[in-house]
Amino acid sequence: MKAKLKAWAYNWRFIMLSFGTSLGIMLLIAFCYDMFPFGDITILRMDLYHQYGPLLAELYDRLVHGQSLVYSWQFGGGGSFLGNFFNYLSSPLSFVVLLFGHKNTTDAIAFIITLKAALSAATLTYYFKESNEYKTSSFLTAGFGVLYAFSGYFIAYYWNFMWLDGMMLLPIIILGLEKLIDEGRGLLYCLSLALLMFSTYYMAYMVCIFCVFYAICYYAGKHKFGKKLAVSIGKFAGYSVLAGGLSAFSLLPTFYCLRTCSATSDSFPTEISTYFDVFDFLCQHLAALEPTIRSSGEDVLPNIFCGIITVILALIYLYTKSIPLKEKVSRFALLLFLFLSMNINYLNNIWHAFHFPNDLPYRFSYCYSFVLITLAVKAILRLHEIDSKTILTIGLGVSAFIVLAEEITSKNVKTETVIISLAFAIVYTIALKVLKDHKAQSFAMSILLFCLMFAEVAIANTDNYDIDQPKKNYASDYPDFKVLKSKLDTREKDKFYRMELTDLRTRMDNSWYGYNGLSVFSSMAYERSANLHSNLGMFSNYINSYTYNPQTPVYNAMFSLKYVVNNSTAIDMPSNFYKKVATVDKFDAYENLYCLPLGFTVPSSIDAWNTIDANPFNVQNSFWSIATGNQDVFEKIPINDCLYYNIDNFGEDEIESGNLVFYTQNEGQNSSFTLKLIPEKTQNIYVYVESSNVDTITIRSEDDSFLKSQTIDEPYIFDLGKHKAGEVLYLDVPITEGSSGFVDCYIYGLNEEAFKTGFEALQNKGMEITSMSDTKLSGTVTAKNNCTLYTSINYDDSWDVYIDGVKASEEQIVSIGGALLGVRLDSGTHNIEFKYHAQGLSIGLLISFASLVILIATILIPKFFKKEEKEALV
Repeated sequence: MKAKLKAWAYNWRFIMLSFGTSLGIMLLIAFCYDMFPFGDITILRMDLYHQYGPLLAELYDRLVHGQSLVYSWQFGGGGSFLGNFFNYLSSPLSFVVLLFGHKNTTDAIAFIITLKAALSAATLTYYFKESNEYKTSSFLTAGFGVLYAFSGYFIAYYWNFMWLDGMMLLPIIILGLEKLIDEGRGLLYCLSLALLMFSTYYMAYMVCIFCVFYAICYYAGKHKFGKKLAVSIGKFAGYSVLAGGLSAFSLLPTFYCLRTCSATSDSFPTEISTYFDVFDFLCQHLAALEPTIRSSGEDVLPNIFCGIITVILALIYLYTKSIPLKEKVSRFALLLFLFLSMNINYLNNIWHAFHFPNDLPYRFSYCYSFVLITLAVKAILRLHEIDSKTILTIGLGVSAFIVLAEEITSKNVKTETVIISLAFAIVYTIALKVLKDHKAQSFAMSILLFCLMFAEVAIANTDNYDIDQPKKNYASDYPDFKVLKSKLDTREKDKFYRMELTDLRTRMDNSWYGYNGLSVFSSMAYERSANLHSNLGMFSNYINSYTYNPQTPVYNAMFSLKYVVNNSTAIDMPSNFYKKVATVDKFDAYENLYCLPLGFTVPSSIDAWNTIDANPFNVQNSFWSIATGNQDVFEKIPINDCLYYNIDNFGEDEIESGNLVFYTQNEGQNSSFTLKLIPEKTQNIYVYVESSNVDTITIRSEDDSFLKSQTIDEPYIFDLGKHKAGEVLYLDVPITEGSSGFVDCYIYGLNEEAFKTGFEALQNKGMEITSMSDTKLSGTVTAKNNCTLYTSINYDDSWDVYIDGVKASEEQIVSIGGALLGVRLDSGTHNIEFKYHAQGLSIGLLISFASLVILIATILIPKFFKKEEKEALV
């Protein structure tokens, strides 16, 4: 046993070397940024901070507490957790979080990213060891594994940790594909592709495209066209379909979820266009580049860096005589195709699942790096065939190009890019020449080159990560909030209720803290719900997020918001609508005195609710009017005067409508306008301002005893509190951009009497919940006449509704406002039951089981026939 273990360790020593070195590099990064385990800084940034981190914490909670992975009431008012799981969290490595605990989720994420980087290096090193094209394992292949793991793609997108599985599994999938073509054995290809489809269907889609073209180029460069081609095509198609079948239990539910979100709503481009020129693309191979993460701007270029030595050797590959011409043509044709895919909008749209990413462009660029590195390894294995002059000439040419990049001032190229790239180009060229000329010293030179690759990654990349979020800011208040929530749970006797924070740290605080909330930021969010909440005056990108800020009593009642937890010293909670019920440290819990049930009956004329309006008060007014019969729950606050500074006067119609069009008088000078308001009665006042030409608005009283400001790059209804009749208020609107533009400015007061009268009417029509779980909801409701049961549950085809034990027809289930679940009811008292099922999950499980049976059969049947043949021969 000991001897076998020793033999295994020897055989895998360079794979372990690449793995261990990558771990070392991640520890170096952690040390430089004072990150776990050396300090308090976390690896979180952007979407990892706002989305994936909180969702991973929710996954931990669900696994530990035995909750459903199908549906969650915590984010966005309720939505598919399974869709989010398969989109972000289904990598087997995500379950590492169970070793860390909720509060240490940030450390778990850093560990997961570290593991994925190290495994990416190891899988590529393993690929070179096992592939019939290479069959080599050395310091050099370990070094190229490290370059692959810390390529430009990783530097840019390490925080999209679910995508790293594509990078990690690609070498294994390609190894399996080559064995399928060369030997007819497709098991490795099938299982590794199925694993990727389960781990991240999005990357699997891109890898499938890559596999098609890789298979074509690989076959064309190595095999003759004939009967083998037909067999290879058949097996490639068969095992690919089988891989899809094995993962159908994850793919089918995800497909149904995607139909309701923004990721599938793009249209295909009608005109061809390109994104960059060839020179700028070539410059992206240099070291120490600032990574591209935005899809807008002048330097939207692919992240394809994978080592200066890779570029030099890829050029040397062309001069290697033992490599057949058809192979060279096919491999560079594949590189050309990948270049065109990144540069041409048609192909780019297809690669990204017929969708243009809002940001994070060229999400398949690691495929390009993989191909380039494979060419480099082929070249270095045949370096003895190349004369020293060719090596020096290519090295000189690469060095000259680097200098030229600075002279032409290519996009994204900094001075340090040129210095570091040039230094490594020179050192690599010399090292390659020595390696070629002194075969006796090849072992020592291989170690030197490995060290140089390590040094390039460490020197060129370490400064290009964005790691600066302290863990204490993210997690330190979690225990306090859990204590507060426990008090509220006890107060509600563990019944269902919704709550929100006044000041959200992440867009998914509800998932992080574990409460049933309304805010959401997820690619799997319901797009129509994002539309509706935006039109109701919530901050929303109108695509896949909406974020709660203290809202109107009408909104809070509509969405059954029972508690608002104030965690901001800048926000005052109106005592006429809220009552403080608990306090734990910085968290003050206020009960909403006017919270409606999750469902209540409204007239069927709710179909006429107008939700498409730039004025959110009109949208809320429209709902309240139809639902309660009370007109104008919001009343327009008259504008008594407008003061202008370097702006042309507005027309009376503009001021009346709130749709203001401004023109500055003198460019280059400050411009602003001020609206003077005098409420005619004492009431709560709200303002909604939206403009791309304004950063911040200020509302102040005449004597400056009242002063509030709002940043409107994230516009939402702003609560000004209660103001007395005759009190003079000023709304200051400074123009920060443009000589002309639009400012939508709506100022309304709440008619408290109309609100309270309507609230009482709706409360008496509420549905009483009798039982509730993650996927089921039962209740009773009395309809005085034919009407519609309004619920603040997001509309989803996955909900089945039963009325008095009978499944509701499609005509009885309606979408209210295009986003909320409603049920047509006849007069009388009814028992209503809602059941959520993940569409596609059952059939997906059946397909996966059938595929597994087929796969086992493909393994066992040939063995059976071989055994029969042997016995017949005997």
